[in-house]
Amino acid sequence: MSALMMETEQFSYTVHYSSRRRSVALQVKQGQLTVRAPLGYSLADINALVQQKQQWVLKHLQQVKLQIRPQWLAEQQLPLLDNTIALTRMRGAKSAVLYDEYNITVIVSSRVQPQRYEKVLLTLLQKWYQQQALSWFTQRVFYWQNKMNVRSGTILVGNWRTKWGYCKSNSELGFNWRLMMAPAWVTDYVVVHELAHLKHLNHSPRFWQLVGVHYPQAEQAKTWLKHNQHLLEL
Repeated sequence: MSALMMETEQFSYTVHYSSRRRSVALQVKQGQLTVRAPLGYSLADINALVQQKQQWVLKHLQQVKLQIRPQWLAEQQLPLLDNTIALTRMRGAKSAVLYDEYNITVIVSSRVQPQRYEKVLLTLLQKWYQQQALSWFTQRVFYWQNKMNVRSGTILVGNWRTKWGYCKSNSELGFNWRLMMAPAWVTDYVVVHELAHLKHLNHSPRFWQLVGVHYPQAEQAKTWLKHNQHLLEL
């Protein structure tokens, strides 16, 4: 079922229904409230719960607003795992991204109109990050799956606002390209997390035990992502 948009006097939120849920959960992530509910749960009851939890919601929404996004482009640098690389912007005959260990040069075609320059620049950078992510995650999945004695299927890189990765029942794994802007030890945690789902396609105690066995820093990585997700934006 597609998400439903709801409005209150002070904020909006989305409702997601699932046949697998047995209870209602409220989540504030990246400045947006999401309510996840079992099928058949009435919108009136959901709205009443949201109103009841309004102070909690407003507190967490305000915390997100207080998080200051870094101005990577203005500072002429970009994060890449454990490194910060210098950013150079140029005009040229053809749009391209050139990268070495210390510098990334983004060339925007001179044919691109000024009003579209920023959008084209961001698109080029996002595609570059996605390429880096596919290479890096492929290597790390290979490394960790051998240690965890599991076997993944297809590896994809996505552009999502509300999740860092996924694991499907057919063993397909997906990872968010924005993780390439996080420290490598945090990004590695997401790899272990998704690979653990190949044995436990849930978040049961046995799942978390498996994650902890292979990645003792799991709780620290979860906390880092919770408090620093605003850093992972261009």
